[in-house]
Parts: sequence; structure tokens; C-alpha cells
Amino acid sequence: MSITSFDRPALPASGGLRGLLQRHPLISYFTMAYGFSWLGWLPYILSLDGLGIWPVHLPLGDLAVAPGAYLGPLLSGFLMVGAMEGNAGVGRLLRRMIQWRESWYWYVFALIAIPLIRTLGAVVLPGVLGTVRAGGLEASLTTYLSFLPLTILVSGLAEEPGWRGFALPRLQERFGPLLGTLILGVLWAIWHFPLFLTGWTMEAGLLPLVEFTVTATAIAIIITWVFNNTRGSLLIAMLLHGAVDAYSPAILFADPRLSTVLHAAIGFGLVALLLIVLTRGRLSYQRLIMDANSQAK
Repeated sequence: MSITSFDRPALPASGGLRGLLQRHPLISYFTMAYGFSWLGWLPYILSLDGLGIWPVHLPLGDLAVAPGAYLGPLLSGFLMVGAMEGNAGVGRLLRRMIQWRESWYWYVFALIAIPLIRTLGAVVLPGVLGTVRAGGLEASLTTYLSFLPLTILVSGLAEEPGWRGFALPRLQERFGPLLGTLILGVLWAIWHFPLFLTGWTMEAGLLPLVEFTVTATAIAIIITWVFNNTRGSLLIAMLLHGAVDAYSPAILFADPRLSTVLHAAIGFGLVALLLIVLTRGRLSYQRLIMDANSQAK
């Protein structure tokens, strides 16, 4: 049984470009995801919202990242699944994107626990609790619910069918759940690095890149654990990803340190370490294998 494709048959080996993709699926996927996204982001990077070489402001602000996101992880994921498993594999990937029949508590975890984890990372910073804004709780909740549909579409839908739909199963099979997720987390973070040249973030320098990489890797560990416990549901992964991006404790607390990702690195890092300890580094991978075996019978 091959967990790489959830026990689905791969196409026979081919020649030409398809054969190259089949022989080197992970390298091919990440090369396309990086290349397509970075080309899609090039106007944003060159604009006045980035390096200032192209004398225009892009009117959509942060939505300027959407073309690159859709062209990168999403398109690359579908191209690779098509090359590896054909039209039947593409259909299976689409069904996993609407795989909603999972236990209710995974929805609660994705939509409620994730904002609480970010808040936890904020409140452990000394003095943050004393900076609660008047009306901050209502404002943070309103902002979160307002942005959530957008971030699910721009971040979750644009990325998860690739990162978790195509890459994660193969990385877990080849390297194991923990090492495979660590590899994915670092590569996922690096994929974002060109955006640090733009108004997507106000941070610059080596330290923000390190903090962002730690945060992305910790989030990747959490998503892997949820993914393995929900039979590879990409819908839950998309909701979780959207919740990460939609909520910020900076609206609740008036502390300048919350303008960075440090609090997220702390909150998600603590939870990721706890999951590693509690699952002994397996991140419930055996649950995914058992579910795949039962589906195959």
C-alpha cells in the first residue's frame, strides 16, 4: 500500500516531460511552485509597493500576492497529480478539497483553537496582558470573521492542494512524518521570502526571516497532525490555514511587539513541540495509514 497516493494507482512510467516529472516528483513540484509563484509576484515586487522599479501602486494591496499563490502551489499540485495519476488522480484531489465529513472538533480546532494559540503566544510576552485595548475583544473577533472567508480563498485554497495535497503525503512516505514535515515547513517558508521585499510585511533583515521560518515550520507540524487525523482532508487544512492568516492579537493588545511574527513563533512553536512529544514524533501518521488501508479494502 502506497500512502503517497493514498493507495491509488499511479500511471505507467512515461517518456519525455511527463516521465521527468514522474521520476522526480518532489523536485519537480517545488521547482514549479517556486518558479510560477515568483514570476506571478514579480509585478508586485517591482512596483512601488516593493522595490520601486516599476512606478505604479497595485490597487489590490495584499491581494497582489494571490496570482502568484494560485499559479504556484495550486497549479503545480494539480499538474503533478495529473502527471503522476492522470485524470482520476485529479478527481481524487478535488474530492479531498471538499472532504467535509470529519469529526466536528477538527473544525473547532481549525477555527477557534488557532486564534487562541496565537493569543497564547502574545500573552506569554511580558507586559502584553496590561495592554488590552478598549473594545479589543469585539474588534478582534469582528476582524477575524471578516477576513476569514478571504484568507481561506487566498491562502488556504491557493496553497493547501499543493503543499498538503501533493507534497506532504510523499514527504511523509519518504522521510517519515516529522522530518518530512520539517522539510516542508522550511521550503514553505522560503517560498514566501520574495514577499519580504514588498509591503506584504513591514519587517526586514535576517531575524524576521528566521522567526518566520520557525513559525511556518511550527504551523506545518500542526497542520500535518490535523491532516493525518482527518484522513487527509484538504478542506480542514484550508480552514486552518485561513484561520492562521485571518487572526492577529495586535488588534486585541496595544503592544508594538505584536507587529512581528515573534508571538506566532512562540504560540505555534509551543503547540508544535507538545504535539511532537505527545505523538513521539509520529504526528498521528499511523492513523492516516490505517484509514488508507481501510478505504482500500
